[in-house]
Amino acid sequence: MMRSLSRFALATVTVVSACLVVELATRMIDGYRVWSTHLVRVRPGVAPPSDAGKWMDPQQAVEYVARIPVAEGISRDWYTLDPDKPPPRPIDPELERRYWTARDHELPSVYEWNLEFVRRVICEGDRSEYPYLASQFRRLTDAFVFEPADRQPYPTYRFLRNVRYPSGLTTNSFGWRGPEVALNKPAGRIRIAFVGASTTLDAHGDPFSYPEYVGRWLQVWATTRYPSVSVDVINAGREGVLSNSIAAIVRQEVLPLHPDLVVYYEGANQFWPNDFVARPLERVLRVLGGGSSLVERSAIAARIGNAVARPQSGSEPYKPSMTVSWPSDLDEHDPPLTDRRLPLQLPRILNDLEVIRRSTGNIGGTLIVSSFVWLVSPGLVLDPNRDAVIHQELNQRYWPFSYAHMRRYVDFENRVFETYAHAHDLPFNDAARVFPMDPRLFVDSIHMTPAGVKLKAWLVFQNLVPVLDKGIRAGTFPVVDRGERRVHPAFAGPDRHLVPIDRVASDCR
Repeated sequence: MMRSLSRFALATVTVVSACLVVELATRMIDGYRVWSTHLVRVRPGVAPPSDAGKWMDPQQAVEYVARIPVAEGISRDWYTLDPDKPPPRPIDPELERRYWTARDHELPSVYEWNLEFVRRVICEGDRSEYPYLASQFRRLTDAFVFEPADRQPYPTYRFLRNVRYPSGLTTNSFGWRGPEVALNKPAGRIRIAFVGASTTLDAHGDPFSYPEYVGRWLQVWATTRYPSVSVDVINAGREGVLSNSIAAIVRQEVLPLHPDLVVYYEGANQFWPNDFVARPLERVLRVLGGGSSLVERSAIAARIGNAVARPQSGSEPYKPSMTVSWPSDLDEHDPPLTDRRLPLQLPRILNDLEVIRRSTGNIGGTLIVSSFVWLVSPGLVLDPNRDAVIHQELNQRYWPFSYAHMRRYVDFENRVFETYAHAHDLPFNDAARVFPMDPRLFVDSIHMTPAGVKLKAWLVFQNLVPVLDKGIRAGTFPVVDRGERRVHPAFAGPDRHLVPIDRVASDCR
């Protein structure tokens, strides 16, 4: 018995030593620091994928505009119109310093964090709901914070007000992307608030976000059809947030400005299609398939990842079969909204949508739920060079789920959103139904190029016009705002309140 254990131990040591040698050799060959727990490049390696072939000019999607039906009273010529560019503003020197010295966590270093969320992360180790944001926050030595009025940790963060970030984002006096909006809504003004995560905010460096395009075209539409009505928009989106933060953003930040419509567009940050799948098998396969942490630590895994990210054919690589044991009494095509077994954290999302719907209704506004656009489908073939980022995301981040498996769950999630809208007699913004599955419009499977952003805005614009037309005719819009507010309740505290993390930690004790 002892001899067998000794042989096993010797074999194990031999294998581990051999793997270590191969790992160190691979690091030296590929230009990584040899002795480091994470991969740190010390010599230029493989060039990152380029934008060659992607539609980076917002006007390039115009060929699709000619094919997509337009709402009554809309001219396709309006598509060429862009929003007014914001007044030039220099990059804030303090933010620039923090941003470029915060290696691998640039944006979190210049967020304004919810102090209650900070306390929970530092004092209680709460990483259950926001593991990514919590892990980013833990790298900071100090942080801008705000004290939430309701003592809750949501929204987890917001952007600083009236700044231009080094990332390209410019914020208004409420910390939102886009033009200024008045605290008290003027008479005859229709106000539309767009809420969600990064696919609502859109890339910081892009010329405009999709809500800004929608606002521009609605201004033209209103001037043409209802001269006594004006329109403005709010873009309260921010990357990485979940539905509970979105609900808090609506209640705390958006509703005091009395929006007529609140457009909810999000469907990825809580999306992980593991429900009804054999979980132990999934965990093992995801590690073997190259989870991000392994790729960040091992040069061998990085090589495998590069091979996956830069496929020869662009086709979906082999993936192990995965059986889905969907409950027979859970209707996949007519989803029961109250069933707690709904996958993809949908019970939690629906609960947060209810909070938004009811609180918006209390001021006379209307919630609009959207379907969410994904570039994934069975048989999807991508260009190996142009679409390397998309291929890498679908086949590393979502390993081991097949394209068909993901599409099934994406469609179910959108079906739930549509069912919810119909159940509460709400308008449904079905953006996913008509958005072209053209990889030139996508950066990854959900984020779009500037052309994709503008095209999505055009589709949302078509869906909003009939809702507004009906509401204006019925006298529902604009919602009357009696005004008289002098200070926004969510932004009454000091701006740029910087606190050391050590101070928060000492308060824990």
